Amino acid sequence: MSNYDGFLTAISKLLPADQVRRDATSLETYGQDWSNLLSPNAKAILFPANTEQVSQILKLATEYKQTIVPSGGRTGLSGGAVATQGECVLSLEKINFIGPIDTLSQTVTVGAGAITQAVHEATAPHGLTWPVDFASKGSSQVGGNISTNAGGVRVLRYGSTRNWVLGLTAVTMDGTRHTLNGSLEKNNTGVDFKQMLIGSEGTLAVITEATLKLCPIPRSRLVFLFSLPDFASVVRLFQFARNKVKQISAFECMDEACFTVTCQHLNITPPLKEAAKGYVLLEVQNESFENSEAWLNEIFEKQLVTEGLMAQSEKEAETFWQIREGIAESVLAGHEVHQEDVSVPLANLGAFYAQIHSRYTQEYPHAEIYFFGHIGDGNLHIFIRKPKNLTKEAFIQMAHESDLKLFETLAKFEGSVSAEHGIGLLKRHAIHFSRTPAELAIFRQLKKIFDPLHLLNPGKIFEP
Repeated sequence: MSNYDGFLTAISKLLPADQVRRDATSLETYGQDWSNLLSPNAKAILFPANTEQVSQILKLATEYKQTIVPSGGRTGLSGGAVATQGECVLSLEKINFIGPIDTLSQTVTVGAGAITQAVHEATAPHGLTWPVDFASKGSSQVGGNISTNAGGVRVLRYGSTRNWVLGLTAVTMDGTRHTLNGSLEKNNTGVDFKQMLIGSEGTLAVITEATLKLCPIPRSRLVFLFSLPDFASVVRLFQFARNKVKQISAFECMDEACFTVTCQHLNITPPLKEAAKGYVLLEVQNESFENSEAWLNEIFEKQLVTEGLMAQSEKEAETFWQIREGIAESVLAGHEVHQEDVSVPLANLGAFYAQIHSRYTQEYPHAEIYFFGHIGDGNLHIFIRKPKNLTKEAFIQMAHESDLKLFETLAKFEGSVSAEHGIGLLKRHAIHFSRTPAELAIFRQLKKIFDPLHLLNPGKIFEP
């Protein structure tokens, strides 16, 4: 049984008063994530300033059997950083240093609390970047990105977060500090524990520092915005572009509802004149317009798109990206929204979308449904706004029933119930759609090895 009072007394001797918060606002803010569907119930928020303090906190938590929820920017949508059962939240936001940029090895070591955008800004003067990029880059933290193996808008070109992490510093619940791989490019000495922690959602250890792999900033980019007659054309356009274009860095899509609500919410004049069923944002790196003219003409000749624009300036390119990256903010603004994040193999994407779109339209005619995603890697997001005349409880029940049908359909199309936001609390009932019993048994064994008392992010991914 937890001895919370004893734990808090011990913590008060370890941390200065300004590194412990128990006020209602902090408990609400740091106990929740962007999913906003679970009621937070945190007991205290702890703000360690370095890895040593994390080690001491976890030692004390083990001694007093106090549960701990690691917390980053809390931009996840699966309840992975939510404290619902009287846990203490361990916020990494103070461990936000960004070390010197090593231009020879093209690496940088940062604290887990470093903001993704801050890393981009720190590396840019050296002509380098960490190519992990999301709409939430101004809030998301590196530790959270790593813990969920976050994807984002440039997975098509660069892959997910795990491809861009060379080394980790992490602390297990007994307080042991582990330095994993450092800045080595090659280290073929058995099991890579670093990769085991990436994507484990803070259930095995607390990541405090990371050595990130960087790459050169592209010399140039072309950004296009296309309107399309239907979603099937989105898949056809991607197939065409992948065969014709050398370096596609992003291929993002959105339906008419997403495009309209985002332009309205952000007060952007729609760049394309005619309304369409689907839209695609295509970004191409290191290619001139002259080299692109032939395939652009072919796109229109084949009637893959109905209208298209190429950004004529960096400002216009940013506007195009603002429409894509502003979707979640715009749909969520002032509304309760159920969010789904799924993926299917590209070959199945068109048929999968047609089937689920038809079902949502027929079964939920009064709900506003929004489809968008990273089509190049098969990742589709589905947002459902709560109808005004529906209670929150009824809406959650509706969403739960809808999800089970969605996951059954996903299984038929060989998809994943979570493409980039993890399992957390909200999807643990569905993990069996994407993982076998044998895999889950191994997950549980690993959890027992790393955290035998189940004190670290308890209940996430699977039941204790």
